[in-house]
Amino acid sequence: MSRKKSSLLKELSYLPWWVSAIVGSCVYVGLKFVIPNLLSENPILSAVATTAQNAAWVFACLFLIPAISSIFNHQKRKQLIKQQSSIDTLRETSWSDFEVLVGEAFRRKGFSVQENMVGGADGGIDLTLRKDGKLHIVQCKQWRRSKVGVSIVREMFGVLTASNAVSVYVVSSGHFTNEAIRFAQGLPIELINGNQLLELIADVQTTKPLQAEVKPIVKRANTTTCPKCASPMVKRIAKKGANLGNKFLGCSSFPKCRHIEQL
Repeated sequence: MSRKKSSLLKELSYLPWWVSAIVGSCVYVGLKFVIPNLLSENPILSAVATTAQNAAWVFACLFLIPAISSIFNHQKRKQLIKQQSSIDTLRETSWSDFEVLVGEAFRRKGFSVQENMVGGADGGIDLTLRKDGKLHIVQCKQWRRSKVGVSIVREMFGVLTASNAVSVYVVSSGHFTNEAIRFAQGLPIELINGNQLLELIADVQTTKPLQAEVKPIVKRANTTTCPKCASPMVKRIAKKGANLGNKFLGCSSFPKCRHIEQL
């Protein structure tokens, strides 16, 4: 899908702050020294060069705007990752912050991430990812109530086939319909629901929330359905504590539900 063009200053705000600093320095040197030297012998253009020389610092200072914005964006992404501790905090995130959150999670998994630089609540490719020379595309769906249907997944498969990407991720704060899941099977489409996204975020959090810690195993498994919330039980491996390395069944809605059982 087509995207509207973004301004240079806005594009720079998505890059590290030092990129804007370098560009601003180059603009200053060019206007202050290079252009006046090149046009000094032309009596007509020399006046233009003098004006540019006098305004060099003004144009250079414009690039402080994206540099400051870049620092702010970095801190915002850091906080968004840090504050996620449950499916509720995930679903309370605004749609725009949700895209930033997903991008930062992939970034911490080693992907180079380019965010959609044009505002809008929906449509097409929200993120592009690069890793090991391969391009991947992402669409984010911050839907609190309705499930993501097959039409969305089919649409993104069409976008994928028309692009140079090798796969597409459809990421939701909620769930996908069974029809959508069946359509994605066997295709280079990965559907990430809210619980799976929360697990991805927990894996990349520098400081994991205390609520996300696995509680000690207290009883032996006798069912594949959680007796507390009726969600499916899934196999897990304890990553810390006295049961380190042991396999157990955990509720798939963790950390909202913390019920666990021994295998």
